[in-house]
Amino acid sequence: MKRTRFLASALSLASLLTVHASTFANTEPFKPEVMSVEKAISPGPNVLVNEASWDGASKIHVYGQADMAYKGLMSLGLTSQFIISKDGSKAYALSDYMKRYTYGPIESVLQVFDIKTLSPIQEIIVPNKIAKAIGMTGLIEASADEKYLYLQNATPATSVTVVDLSAGKVLTEVPTPGCYGIYPSLSGYAFSTLCGTGQARTYTLTGDQYSTATSDKFFDVDSDALYIHAQRTSAGKLVFTSFNGNLYLVDDSSDTFKLAEKIEVSKGVEGNWAPGGYAISAYNSANDVLFMIMHPDAYEGSHKDGSKEIWAYSLKEHKLISRSAAEHLVAIAVTQDKEPKIFGSNEDEETADEYTLSSAKDFTFTKAASDSKAGWTTSLLVTP
Repeated sequence: MKRTRFLASALSLASLLTVHASTFANTEPFKPEVMSVEKAISPGPNVLVNEASWDGASKIHVYGQADMAYKGLMSLGLTSQFIISKDGSKAYALSDYMKRYTYGPIESVLQVFDIKTLSPIQEIIVPNKIAKAIGMTGLIEASADEKYLYLQNATPATSVTVVDLSAGKVLTEVPTPGCYGIYPSLSGYAFSTLCGTGQARTYTLTGDQYSTATSDKFFDVDSDALYIHAQRTSAGKLVFTSFNGNLYLVDDSSDTFKLAEKIEVSKGVEGNWAPGGYAISAYNSANDVLFMIMHPDAYEGSHKDGSKEIWAYSLKEHKLISRSAAEHLVAIAVTQDKEPKIFGSNEDEETADEYTLSSAKDFTFTKAASDSKAGWTTSLLVTP
């Protein structure tokens, strides 16, 4: 009986193997899946959102302006800051890399990314003095011809590191005691900085040497302090916004700052409105309009609170031309079209939001899209 059962089992196994062999003989050879990476992101203007981090790698997320389609990201170190080249082809990013995280060496690195491929094309080690300030603008800026980058230091002593991009090295360090924020001139190699005295100081570089000039006092740091965030108008003026919502238009075409005009935007508007956040304004040159993120019931210390509305102020007409509902924004950027789009960092919902014109006639905006891939962010920029 045992011999019979064994023969039966052997015949069954042989039959099964024959069937499987016949099956595999009639199928295509196995082809393993091969992973690939796109050589470049899809073309078109972009929105770059900086997810600056204190507890891991920072990221710059890239979206398409047309439809908020996600295109990819660029990875950085801690506490990242960035700007975009004038032609929109490169991102200049500054961040820290830690060897042991909780203690030990820290390496500050300036990285240049090709936005089309999201790839680093240059990196320069810079002194570990850079300001660790998530979301602030005016801490990394480029000279008019983009030969130099200016980096804000705070140890807490303030200074500016000047990097020569063409040479790939640090050129010099400029002490800026009592002053903070970087505002490059429209030509040459000068930059200005705001000072705690209510003045500005301008540094004009000649190689690794510099000369200085100090402005008259043009704002009061106690009664009407300024955000370091500023916008450059098509007429060449710098626009600073105060914690109270006043605009200071500054001419820096000579040796240092000269106040051209002060505008009280929220004067006469009920509700005690004031700006709040980090990149609290964005300028559209096609309409000569400054957009501001505003919140009501402002008080001492609410200058970083998220928005309730976006205000559009016409610098040409000197009037507030629209107010649009917009919740929880702490940073905005605007395209330069005649009918612009506004993009914002939403602090509460941890999203990147898109606002489009609901009425071109009265210049009001409504939220059109939102994406959560970037998470909590406080700065963003758009490419041309």
